[in-house]
Amino acid sequence: MQPLTNKELNYLNDMLSAEDLLIKTCAAALPQATQNDVHQFLHHVVGEHQRRYDDILHVVQQHESVAH
Repeated sequence: MQPLTNKELNYLNDMLSAEDLLIKTCAAALPQATQNDVHQFLHHVVGEHQRRYDDILHVVQQHESVAH
């Protein structure tokens, strides 16, 4: 496995930031959701974006060990 370039690391960092913002935004909307289906959807979206965040972070961590 080759180390990631700075450009690739910056792109992944941007992706992590975007996923984090989506997680926080949807989580903040959860308490205001009065309809059950909207609440369930937001909960699902939070879980999906958390999974993506974790997947991206895992890739960065794998490549971090290669860079050292």
